[in-house]
Amino acid sequence: MKYASYRSVFRMYEYIQPFLKYSLPFEEQLPGKKVLVIAPHQDDESIGCGGTLIKHTKSGGRLEIAFCTSGGEKRMYEAKDAAKTLGSRISHFLQFDIRSLYKNTNQLAERFNELFNRVNPDIIFLPFMIDNHQDHVAVSRAFVKAYKKKTIDCFIYAYSVWTTLIPNIVVDISENWEQKKQAIECYKTQLSDRDYITMASSISKYWSVVKGRNTQYCEAFFKATSSEYVSLVKKIL
Repeated sequence: MKYASYRSVFRMYEYIQPFLKYSLPFEEQLPGKKVLVIAPHQDDESIGCGGTLIKHTKSGGRLEIAFCTSGGEKRMYEAKDAAKTLGSRISHFLQFDIRSLYKNTNQLAERFNELFNRVNPDIIFLPFMIDNHQDHVAVSRAFVKAYKKKTIDCFIYAYSVWTTLIPNIVVDISENWEQKKQAIECYKTQLSDRDYITMASSISKYWSVVKGRNTQYCEAFFKATSSEYVSLVKKIL
């Protein structure tokens, strides 16, 4: 299955309900130092969670980014510039073809386990399990397969790019918005035909209004332990 089915969406509302609160809490600081971001494509990391990553690295946290697919040499250079803007020390380029991850979840899971052994992350950022792109859904499926082979004990912060998620935490990125914008602006090849800056700005402003605490920009996430996230993916997908 390339995408999440409508049935999966209905199941999601049922199974994630215990994780949700009426009033979204602010996450002032990430609960760990070592962060690994899994970006299906080179730009997802900046659009989906760039402000939180900048906030983390500015406070002394460590960041590494794994780009799952390749968009060509020029886009790779853009990704390196964006990662530097976010404060990433190391970038990993897994070099799968775009829109091929759903066919290669076993191989992707193997690469994930190699990364997890090397990085030993406290926190993993990845796309929300039903984010509306086949490569994004495939990342959660591959994570489950990697977890089955070797358990990793960490927090999962699921972010959205193409589908608004149902979050259980928000992060105030008002002070880091301009730098997040700079990271997105690194992807000139992608901005030539779609305004990702307006998209990211609009979503961040939306969550700011939802939270309503004198903020200008916020990022929202679905947070769970790795074991909780794996269990949810199995039930929903």
